[in-house]
Amino acid sequence: MIRPYYLLDTNVVSEIMKPLPSKTVVKRLAMYERFCALPSTVWNELLFGVQSMAEGKKKMLLFENLVDDVQSRYDIIHYDNHAAWIQADIRSRLREAGKPIDFQDTQIAAIAVANGMILVTRNTKHFEPIQAVSPLLLENWFE
Repeated sequence: MIRPYYLLDTNVVSEIMKPLPSKTVVKRLAMYERFCALPSTVWNELLFGVQSMAEGKKKMLLFENLVDDVQSRYDIIHYDNHAAWIQADIRSRLREAGKPIDFQDTQIAAIAVANGMILVTRNTKHFEPIQAVSPLLLENWFE
């Protein structure tokens, strides 16, 4: 099995679930799909988003899409002890610099760093403070 190289942020997965997704994102995912994975934090965010929706056909279709397509297509990389150490370091450095970042985002970044993966996100500016205090690598497939 090929080891995943790209870690997908929530906005990338949400994009491909849209009725008219970005052609650029769809093309990149088609090219690199077997090299992509999801951090467990993103999987949680996606499930929470769908489960928080009002009951109905749209919720059911999105949930089926998550389980049948997304979960079966991508490995889920777990938040582990190594990532916890990295996240604690990132959060501490960001706090010292006066730039606290959302807990989930530092967790996603820590999973990427712990596994030597590139985080793919539309929100590169949001993760730049984390790059300043860690070896986090980013790519924006929306450009």
